[in-house]
Amino acid sequence: MDLTPLYELRERLRTGAIAGAALAAGDFRLARALEGLTPFEKASPVFERLGQLARQVLAPDCENRAVALLEAITLCDAVLCAQGAVAVPGELEELPRRSGGIPLTSAPYLLLASLMETLTAKDGKHRSRLKEAYEAHPELLWDYRVQQALVKALDSKSWEFAYMVRQWLEEGDEGLLPFLLEDFQPAAGTRAMAWRVKVMDVLAGGKLNDWYLEQLKKAKKQVRPPLIYALRHRQENLEVLLALEKKEKGDNRKAVLQALAHMDTPDALAFWRELAKENPAEAVDYSRNIANANAATLTAELFLGELEAAADPSNKLDPEQLGRLLNALIRKTGPAICQVYRKGAAQAPSLDLCRSWVNGTRKIQFRQKYTLWEVAFQGGQCFSAALAEVLTQSIYQDADPMLCSLAEELYEEYGGIWAAPVVCAALLTKGAEEAAAVGKKLLTPDLLKELKRRGEKKLLMELVLGRLIGPRGDYDNIDDEKPERISYRGLNEHYTPIAAPLDSWWYQLMMELQMDKKLWSLLQKEEPACQQVLEYFYRRLWRGESVMLVRNTFQLLDDCGWTNWKGLLLSFMQNDKVHHINYDIVVDLLEERHISNRERAEELAEIYAALGSKRNSPYFPVSVEEQIQEWMQG
Repeated sequence: MDLTPLYELRERLRTGAIAGAALAAGDFRLARALEGLTPFEKASPVFERLGQLARQVLAPDCENRAVALLEAITLCDAVLCAQGAVAVPGELEELPRRSGGIPLTSAPYLLLASLMETLTAKDGKHRSRLKEAYEAHPELLWDYRVQQALVKALDSKSWEFAYMVRQWLEEGDEGLLPFLLEDFQPAAGTRAMAWRVKVMDVLAGGKLNDWYLEQLKKAKKQVRPPLIYALRHRQENLEVLLALEKKEKGDNRKAVLQALAHMDTPDALAFWRELAKENPAEAVDYSRNIANANAATLTAELFLGELEAAADPSNKLDPEQLGRLLNALIRKTGPAICQVYRKGAAQAPSLDLCRSWVNGTRKIQFRQKYTLWEVAFQGGQCFSAALAEVLTQSIYQDADPMLCSLAEELYEEYGGIWAAPVVCAALLTKGAEEAAAVGKKLLTPDLLKELKRRGEKKLLMELVLGRLIGPRGDYDNIDDEKPERISYRGLNEHYTPIAAPLDSWWYQLMMELQMDKKLWSLLQKEEPACQQVLEYFYRRLWRGESVMLVRNTFQLLDDCGWTNWKGLLLSFMQNDKVHHINYDIVVDLLEERHISNRERAEELAEIYAALGSKRNSPYFPVSVEEQIQEWMQG
């Protein structure tokens, strides 16, 4: 149906409304438009009624021309709206399929278009908008149009924007590979191309080995290191890597050595032994975080050699190399590694006091400190404590039976800080009651008192409980400015979870030792000891003793159903000597609690009356009384 006459009629009616209804009676253009409507009037009563209303506008004797004009316009608009259609010429076709990804035909156009617009912007200014879209609709990343745009977004001028996109791509699957391979330019040497390789390395591993080798022939600048490192997945690449080691420099050579560290063949071990003769520090550094047999053998050989040299008083100990070896020992196991622990524990007393200086006629000895890169306790430890920490961390990462058995052996022989790996092994391998029984047996008040005297009590508890992650994550990873935001990405991802929920005895121990941060992290609402822990935190707040962010402590109480809030915030502020919270935080704390507005007003009024006039009080603006009234009325 040709609706042109209807559109012409509507245009003349609207023109008449603008000019004024009084002038419409003599509008010859309106009369001409009505002539075009005549065929429609015979076809439908609706069109007939529209013609009648329009002719009333033209009639000289019309009593209310303005009303007639408005009724005609309204009906004409309604008719056109009912006849409207949205279409494009041609037949409906399905979106083309790709080898990677699928088209999401149910995706809202506005959302998809906005996401594509953000991804294709080179400046990366809309990073927050992209992040919000991803968090709200992560399924959009499976649409191949979005995936293709994500790959291209790696070329964004904004490093942060591109890195965020790279992280999302690494969470995908092999369906992304066609987009990553498309238009790959190894000779460009750009960051975007290098990051494509890193994503492919994560998604495909050694499946693209032939492609890595082919691209390496033309790769330049930033693209070479990730291509070289990707060769680690196949043991048959050893000869290629050995040849590259002789000619590559700088970051390229580092990538070669990192890849060679993953090679677990006799020829690879021979290479590392030769390198260790020339540069033992470099050999140790590249074996760190590698848990294969070659890395364990090399680390054990170098460590035992260092310990043997240290046993001779005429030799000067190299504490830096010993520190590297301690770090390299983490995650490694096997008979040779166990021998390192036994020999190291036996020599620990002399290695603890290995530094000395002469004061006149006296020779004074003091402890050499070793800091582990994956530390549970900041500040460094003497050799014996550091060795125990290494064993504990290794058990937490793999719960290796050989290391668990070794821990019991070393504790029986030396006691003290060696209780940490034993208790750790119990938490990872035994039931709740059995693990608690081991804890009660080993973590005695006498032991804690002795370790406190030696400055190792806090280290012991951090080793035992430091790697346990509760529902609120790890306190040390909280953003102080936004305490509700906790990043779980990579958080203790290499550590074995405990075998069973913690027995209530552990919570009692943490309360006795005032381990507030760990209690905050581990406590769950369903725990039998929950009420005791909440009362503990309540008393700590009442006395102004909280060592954590005040907001987190209040939030923990609120999340677990605490209801006794009256006077708590005032008491904390009166006794607090550290935090000195201001008025904005006071209001936030009251608003976040599950209490009525009247209760909020009463609490704020009491705080203002008690502290508002004191010199060291938090800042109270003039609006404090208005806030009290607002809550009272609300």
